[in-house]
Amino acid sequence: MNSINFDNKLARKGLLRSAVLTAILMTPLSSYAVDLKPHKAGNFDVTALVTSTLGYGDNVFRGSINEQSSSFFTFSPVVRATKDDSKQSLTFEYEGEGAAFFDSSGDNFLSTRLGSEYLRKLTPTSDFGVGLAYEDGNNIRGTDITEGSESEFEGATEFTRTDFNLDYRIGSQKIGPSLTLGYLATDLEFDNFEQINRGRDYSLDKLSARLAYQYSVATSFFIDLSTSDFDYDTSVTSLNGDLDGSEKTVMVGVKWRVSRRTSGEVSVGSTDKEFDNFNDPSSLTTWNAEIEWTPSARDTILLTSFSRPYEQAGTGLFQDVEQTSLSWERDLNRSLSFRSGFKVGSVSFDTTAREDDIESLELGLIYKPSKYSEVSLNYEYEDKESNFTRFDYNSSTVFVSYSISL
Repeated sequence: MNSINFDNKLARKGLLRSAVLTAILMTPLSSYAVDLKPHKAGNFDVTALVTSTLGYGDNVFRGSINEQSSSFFTFSPVVRATKDDSKQSLTFEYEGEGAAFFDSSGDNFLSTRLGSEYLRKLTPTSDFGVGLAYEDGNNIRGTDITEGSESEFEGATEFTRTDFNLDYRIGSQKIGPSLTLGYLATDLEFDNFEQINRGRDYSLDKLSARLAYQYSVATSFFIDLSTSDFDYDTSVTSLNGDLDGSEKTVMVGVKWRVSRRTSGEVSVGSTDKEFDNFNDPSSLTTWNAEIEWTPSARDTILLTSFSRPYEQAGTGLFQDVEQTSLSWERDLNRSLSFRSGFKVGSVSFDTTAREDDIESLELGLIYKPSKYSEVSLNYEYEDKESNFTRFDYNSSTVFVSYSISL
């Protein structure tokens, strides 16, 4: 059984990070197409994947004036246990991440995430899901609230986050209408740098609905509706007030698969933000697009684009973020492949004149010595231009990653 709407990593990270392309150092280009080796533990199927990375960054903490270079090592284990049958599935997952900077030990960190998910097929046309996740995480220095702070703070931004979600879907997965309902409750707390993080802890309640119509085997149309309520714990020091407010989004879209070579999903709409203590901004145009094209058996091209608001990270009331990325993957032979990606993005900060433009380039060569392991050599370049000069920077990172399914 497939998850309805659990563990949306893009949304989870987007709520925490202050810009479009932050923390790519901790996200290797390779998507790890390693086959997972299954193990039996009672009635559960258990898989384990370990990824280690060794690299060097010439401006590893994204400074504008104080550029600091460092070698680094990361270690990331993922363990998943799943029990399923034709009517239900139960999953437990552990994700860890450790980072060590050889020339800046004060920035070393350890992160942990625990998650669970239960899915139940109620009838041939309806499903129910519930999920719970807890994260004791970190954002690398130079991202999130410490972006542009140069050497004022040392160490990663520490946070704890809890997510609870419910999902219900009814309707045919073939031709005809369907309805998916969702509820998400999030509690986010920052654990250090109280001077600048004061007023950023919040809880979120979000209700969502997708009304879809499967027009044919290859095409469906949908309407997405959502309402979010943000409740901040205290006032934001820089704004002299709390950022309590709501967010309502309406989007219409289409999802298709023309052939085995082309598939995609595109939606467009608007988001209205309303603040309890500040003037409300104009409606924001939002969109999501993901189009995959496979021109040959060895090539895959993926285009993604989005525009949406995010919560503030020390500048303005919120951020209006746009990003477009294009990636190409080429299988040179059965064990060797090449991957490249280019991203452009912009961030506007409400109630301030700050505007950021960001570009990044990613290149990777991946070798699979076996079906359960891979080695990759990667290069990443990121360039950011801002009308606030302390947020200008560029950085280059080279690293080698090794992944193995135990």
